[in-house]
Amino acid sequence: MVDQTRFPVKAMFTKFFFAYLLLLTLAIAIISIWLFHIFSNSAIRQINELSYRTLMQGQNSTEYLVNQAMQVSAQLSFEYPIIQQMNTAESDPIVENNSLKKLNDIIFINESIYSIGIYNGNNASFLTSDYPNIDNEAIELLRNSDPKTKIRLIPRKLKLISGKNPEENVYSIFYYNRDKSTNAVLNALIVNVKEEAVRNGINPDERVDQGNILIVDSSGKVISDPTGGEFLKDYSTLGSIKKILTESGTNSFVDTSLSGEKVLVTHSFSNKLGWHFLHVVPYQAAVVSISKLRNTVIWISFILFAFSGIASLFVSGKLSSPLRGLVETLELMKERSKNNLKVDYLKEILYGVREPRASSELEFPLRVDLQEGTSILILRIDEHFDVASLEVEEVAEEVHKQMRLSLLNMIYEHMHPNHAYESLEINKDIVLLINNDNAFMNNQLLLDKVTRLQDQFKQSMDTTVTAGWGTYVNDTANYHASFQAALEVAHYRMVYGLGSMLTYETVFANLKHEFDYPHQHLKTLLDAIKLGKEEPIRGALDDIFNALKECHFELIKLSVNHLLLTVFITTELSIQYVKDDILTNFNNAVSKLRRLETLEQMKLWFAYYILHEMQRIKEKRKHLNSDLLGRIRDFIEGCYANTELSVEMVANRFDYNPMYFGRLFKELFNQSFSEYITELRLNKSKVYLEQDQIAIKEVGVKVGFNNPSYFVTLFKKHTGMSPSEYRNKLKI
Repeated sequence: MVDQTRFPVKAMFTKFFFAYLLLLTLAIAIISIWLFHIFSNSAIRQINELSYRTLMQGQNSTEYLVNQAMQVSAQLSFEYPIIQQMNTAESDPIVENNSLKKLNDIIFINESIYSIGIYNGNNASFLTSDYPNIDNEAIELLRNSDPKTKIRLIPRKLKLISGKNPEENVYSIFYYNRDKSTNAVLNALIVNVKEEAVRNGINPDERVDQGNILIVDSSGKVISDPTGGEFLKDYSTLGSIKKILTESGTNSFVDTSLSGEKVLVTHSFSNKLGWHFLHVVPYQAAVVSISKLRNTVIWISFILFAFSGIASLFVSGKLSSPLRGLVETLELMKERSKNNLKVDYLKEILYGVREPRASSELEFPLRVDLQEGTSILILRIDEHFDVASLEVEEVAEEVHKQMRLSLLNMIYEHMHPNHAYESLEINKDIVLLINNDNAFMNNQLLLDKVTRLQDQFKQSMDTTVTAGWGTYVNDTANYHASFQAALEVAHYRMVYGLGSMLTYETVFANLKHEFDYPHQHLKTLLDAIKLGKEEPIRGALDDIFNALKECHFELIKLSVNHLLLTVFITTELSIQYVKDDILTNFNNAVSKLRRLETLEQMKLWFAYYILHEMQRIKEKRKHLNSDLLGRIRDFIEGCYANTELSVEMVANRFDYNPMYFGRLFKELFNQSFSEYITELRLNKSKVYLEQDQIAIKEVGVKVGFNNPSYFVTLFKKHTGMSPSEYRNKLKI
């Protein structure tokens, strides 16, 4: 007999196994089809985008060549020899030679241009860089064209009298003028661009899988093809050409009419040229990535199917365990939900949104009775200040989170079970609500515990924590005011230092209601900076920051920012010809200053910053003076012979005030401007006196003296002999 009460484990296992296997197989099939569809569409989009980019590169390359040729024709129309050749009534061999030289120079530097021709309607002459190939066809095109229509760009086969080939495929660009009364062509410039240059520009790579570009005009004639053999052939009867001739946008389609094989065609139209650009890629080459993708998806499906079998076995075997895990998860979620409700409730009380309710009315238990006397304490973990670098070390968010968790554990060790309290985190601060009968100042036991908590945290974490007490709460309506007081008190770690125990009563009892900014100490500091004296810096900073300790927190921040701005302006903007990225320097300084947490840290930072900036400016000024000296010397060297040379001229040249420049010149050269010029001119005159063919009075003029007598007098004064005596001495 079979025991009917026994649960059929094997049968259920088999059913679950095949059920899971079927579901997973169906899911894999759907996902595989979906992924193949997505990646196929993505591959097609990539192919189209690649074709479009290739097409636009070819189109831009062609338009660039045409623009270049048009610029050449426009440039030539302003060249004087060309203007003569185009308009002279009779042929002039000299003009023709000059024009040919200009044409050949242009062709030499523009490899894309085959030839350039000049037509003169006055004498019916045609001058070409490709002599003796006279381009009569171009003139006929101009003569027979509609006068109302401007001829600018024509693809054609240029007939050649000499050369390897009887014809040359070119694009002719016309620049011409007509007689307004007779419409006769007065003159013309014809620039012939090589078809080969356009072809090479749009088809630089001959690999088949990259495709090629075909260009046709609005009538369906081939303007350019990959081989050049189809030039000017009529393709208008082909299906794909018929399709694109009626469209001016960009599109892609599959076609077989171009080569008999299946190809992917991407089309674009150039409004500037009036040509249609087609990028043609063999279809099989275009979709090879999709074929590879299909094979990859098939293999992945097989692998996933094998894994699905293993997963089905595992899931079926573990069927009994999910219920237990589900119950545990629900209990944990319930506990977290209650805790979140409690935290939100306490935050609303502290922010003044609501008043406390009786504990019996709450959906969650509280460890404090908010109807009784309560003290509010904020514990703020201080950032570590590196004295060597004078910067606050950044702490990663995850590390700071672990530090807060450690602090909460220490709070529990010190407060439980003697004190009823609740703790919550608000903006990285730990906020404690502690029941006690009297204000905390009268509860020495509570103060001692918080002090020991600070010491333990510093020893274990090597970081201090600041404690800020709010006002004592003996009325349920005062929680918000006490919390705001605690927040404000915590800010005054800036004055009292990191790791302080701060109370509302003691902090605000020491503040002055009227604050006089230490202007005299600031003036002492700024004067020391301007004079480059380092000794008074630290003393002035001590006086300034000692004065700031007695004012309100917001006023401290304003005063420190004002100090930074004043010091920055003094060290940067008041120094002439020192030009750095001022805004970046200021932002960097502000960023570093804002991260400092105490006045002592700020004082040390200001001392370092000021001394560092003073040294930097000295070095910068030294470097700039050296560079400026060289540029002034070079300028004077080039114009010392100018009789109008003056300190005003040189000052204007270097954008300086003449009076300031005179002082700067003496500082740089250790002599006045006039002394330097006189010495330079006399030294130059000695060089000229070595040349007998130059007269004495001419020497004076050459070096900048317009009065020969003054030159002789000055020369004798500085050398002890006249110019003639100096020259005679050189001959001995």
